[in-house]
Amino acid sequence: MSHDRRRRTASALCLLLVSLAASVPTFASDGTPDTAGHYPAVAGYYEFFVYLPDGGTPEVAYAELSCSGALVAERVVLTAAHCTAYNYTEDVGITGYYSRVWVSFDTVATANDFRCFLVETGGPYTDLLAGDYACDPVTRTTPAPRFVATEVIGRDAGGVAVAHGLTHPAYLRPELRPDGVRAKRRIQNLQLAPDVGALLLAEPVDEIEPLPLRAVGGLDAIPNLIGTPVVSVGSGLNWAKRVGGRPTPGLGPMTDLGGGNGTKRVAEVGPIANVYENSLVPRQDVRKGDDTVCFGDSGSPLFLVRDGTVEPVISAVLSGATNWCQGSRDPWYRIDQAEAQDFLACVVRN
Repeated sequence: MSHDRRRRTASALCLLLVSLAASVPTFASDGTPDTAGHYPAVAGYYEFFVYLPDGGTPEVAYAELSCSGALVAERVVLTAAHCTAYNYTEDVGITGYYSRVWVSFDTVATANDFRCFLVETGGPYTDLLAGDYACDPVTRTTPAPRFVATEVIGRDAGGVAVAHGLTHPAYLRPELRPDGVRAKRRIQNLQLAPDVGALLLAEPVDEIEPLPLRAVGGLDAIPNLIGTPVVSVGSGLNWAKRVGGRPTPGLGPMTDLGGGNGTKRVAEVGPIANVYENSLVPRQDVRKGDDTVCFGDSGSPLFLVRDGTVEPVISAVLSGATNWCQGSRDPWYRIDQAEAQDFLACVVRN
């Protein structure tokens, strides 16, 4: 979701949820922090985004967690296409901004940690990290988390970094919108789209074992897939919220709206309720004790729980977002499809 638009959408959604408030709200859970480090290959995806208005003053729009992902090769992080393609499709186009991404595999990596890292390492536009986006050394996590840079995948005509990930080619239409700078999504419904992308790391991560992918057709071969419990692991917002009433303050990650604490955690989102050609939909019913996912969890890997054990094989990645952290029917894009595997194999190979 774009940066200013996130603020407007969040405000509208808060009003909508207030109007739908029930007399007895149900509280939702984000899951359990991965304090034991069972999922070292799961990464938080931190974006530094600066508006560069023509003839105007540059302005920081974003300097914190954007999505999640998982290491699938020593230099490749699997995530969602709507994360890697978002600036092209929904924001200010392929000119007029600067965008860089780093990932962190640490259990805790807060937005403040990321901003302190940016200030310490310097680079373009880091002098703008002041005010709400300033580094607070007092609240910095100790030891400081490690942030690994991703490659710059695309630059505008002036050489400014504007793209930080690779998007499945079938996710985008080849032609631009009438404005001449923004791309079009090929399929609007994320449940049907090839919502898979990849980040190419600037340096290999060889101290973490990459996670394997479910083989092509592998989910179809599993008996009783509907009803199988699943867990999703990500670094999205982690704060108390409720269903049927107004969310806790801060429906979004922006500084002026509050946000999460940057903790990687495991969400038991219930058993699989629906299986589609492109996606899996867990139950996600907080009234039955299921955990929820939230902003920043897009791209999170989904794991099956069989015979009481979590299988360390990625079956899907979190795709659509519906009711923003309240417990909803979000789909996870199936990674056992040939189009997903071919794309990732091409990224790893090249």
